[in-house]
Amino acid sequence: MPEMIDPNDFMPRYYQLANILRESISNGRFEAHQPIPSERQLETLYSVSRTTIRQAIDLLVRQGFLYREHGRGTFVSPQKLQKGISELTSFTEDMKQRGLVPGQKILEIGYIPPPEKVRQHLELPEDCGQVLCIERLRLGDDVPMGLQTSYYNLPAGQTITREELEEYGSIYRILQEKFHIIPTEADETLEVTLATPREASLLQIEAGSPLLLSERTAYSQYRRVIEFVKILYRGDRYRYFAKLTR
Repeated sequence: MPEMIDPNDFMPRYYQLANILRESISNGRFEAHQPIPSERQLETLYSVSRTTIRQAIDLLVRQGFLYREHGRGTFVSPQKLQKGISELTSFTEDMKQRGLVPGQKILEIGYIPPPEKVRQHLELPEDCGQVLCIERLRLGDDVPMGLQTSYYNLPAGQTITREELEEYGSIYRILQEKFHIIPTEADETLEVTLATPREASLLQIEAGSPLLLSERTAYSQYRRVIEFVKILYRGDRYRYFAKLTR
């Protein structure tokens, strides 16, 4: 970490220190789960107060670059999983592309009257009856990554069972192999939200932590709506990227 704090810079000292540490993490000088230098070491290296150091560390914890373990110290967070904003892939495919073992915990599966928002996204009439709702905790290498709630209006007399979901792991695979429905395009919105106590407990984070909320309406090869899904990604483990041209 060769950079130093500039006392004449307009930028606050804690922010300068946070930038130096963030750059060291991004450049691979610190590995995932490696402890960062102690407050005493940082104080000696950069000639700043303990208060400044704690402000810098608090900022990096909020941004997801560091995490604390009670009684042990502060450590470097694993690199965030990156997903292209123009990619239509399932969660299972995302994890496999990144070398992680996808997993799931099925929380709920069954038929419910669709909430108004769901009914509109699935383009269903007001008297549509019930839709299949599946709520799952999504895992990567057994670590909670996201909380996913999916809604489907399946062909008459057809359904997806818990046993099939446990066997296949991917709903997109079930849609293709069982119903010959291929998801080909989707409309998706992204926004930031805060974790409720229940969401935080499932995702193993603190209540009020930032989450990335993705809402997606997917269409089949026949341009028919097949799915509306809401996914809450852990803000410290996921980010989206977009390639822009001019």
